[in-house]
Amino acid sequence: MEIYNRLATIPQEIEAAENAKLHWEEMLGLFWEHPPALDPEFVGARMQVLRDRIRGLQQRISGLLQERNYLIVCTIEHALQRQGD
Repeated sequence: MEIYNRLATIPQEIEAAENAKLHWEEMLGLFWEHPPALDPEFVGARMQVLRDRIRGLQQRISGLLQERNYLIVCTIEHALQRQGD
């Protein structure tokens, strides 16, 4: 039953990560639209922080999708084993 509960929560986590990723992508876009900064080093560092957050969220989404696929396979294998019993 634990697998089924986890499978039920993964889509919500993916959606939350996708929403956060979209938010940070929009924030990064604002830096590109902003007039030249008074402190280019600060802006560059801030943009790198945003890129790192976006990359981290992309990795999180990828990990969740892999986990979901693994759990689906486990569920199928479990169902097949029960049929064989």
